[in-house]
Amino acid sequence: MNYSHRFWLFGPVGLFAILMLGVMGYWWITSSAVARKLDAINGHEIAPGIKVSFARKAMSGFPFRVDSELDGLRVEIPAAHGPMVWTAEHFAMHALTYNHAQFIFEAAGQQVLTWRGESGVQHIYRFLPGLLRASAIAQRGELSRFDLDLLDAASPDVSAARFQLHLRKDPKIDGLDFVIEADGVHIAPDLDPAFGSDIKSFRLDAMMSPGASFDGLLGGHADWRAAMEDWRTRHGGVLVNTIAMNWGKLAIAGKGAMAVDEMHRPMGALRLRVDDWQPLVQQAQQRGWLKGAHDGLAAGFFALAGNMQGSGPLAAMLGFKDGVMSVGSIPAGLLSPLY
Repeated sequence: MNYSHRFWLFGPVGLFAILMLGVMGYWWITSSAVARKLDAINGHEIAPGIKVSFARKAMSGFPFRVDSELDGLRVEIPAAHGPMVWTAEHFAMHALTYNHAQFIFEAAGQQVLTWRGESGVQHIYRFLPGLLRASAIAQRGELSRFDLDLLDAASPDVSAARFQLHLRKDPKIDGLDFVIEADGVHIAPDLDPAFGSDIKSFRLDAMMSPGASFDGLLGGHADWRAAMEDWRTRHGGVLVNTIAMNWGKLAIAGKGAMAVDEMHRPMGALRLRVDDWQPLVQQAQQRGWLKGAHDGLAAGFFALAGNMQGSGPLAAMLGFKDGVMSVGSIPAGLLSPLY
């Protein structure tokens, strides 16, 4: 009997069986640890001020992923005038068993956002996404990058063909880079949109510095308001590299810098170039929309543009100072504290 021949026949099968048992054991251990952690945070804070709860949990993804599927997810975040709450019918979190630094999130079904305005009135925004997905990358226990992609958000109030948010810790300087993009946004006429119901495109490219003020927040150890106050006291600022928008007939482009004053109100200025503004101003004059100062952003814009002549682009300075928002030298409205 040749035992060496038997070894080459049965040895690989045995090694494969041992490997599979190891994979199964490792997945079970990892999945169980995630399940216990989810049970522990259900109904409790996962970071200062941020509370998470869910109605049902299921684990899947064997053998190379750990998938956590949650129904009835509720996330509560403190805001300036009371908590902001996001609820999702269905939510899933995906992670590779051999890579704990990257996570994929998905939400489906009815999504509801609720928050309170400065007057205490509760606002509710409901939408049904075609796709709502996000990814997060952690390094040394802190969030280093976050990306969100929302497609075909259907809502009777504000719908959008696409919305994207990108946030990352700048690898070269002490800052947080962020980009916000939106396409095909439609605002219900009942909400009295300033320049029309349709925003064809929007892009904001900016950087917040110093980024170190938000290390505790990105690590899940600090309240966002404490991070903002640390950023403010360090003379923090937001450099707006690009802001571009096609709203109705207007084409708007600009850049600038922003910060927060001691009363936690926005301060700074955006230098804007506005093209194709003449037809909208003529329409505003015909319909009696030129209300003058202190009646909102659109009224301030119309008041400024109504005194301009010519067919070229309009240069406008959107200023924020001492709790007042101004279009050029025309006060347009009051500013509320951000936190």
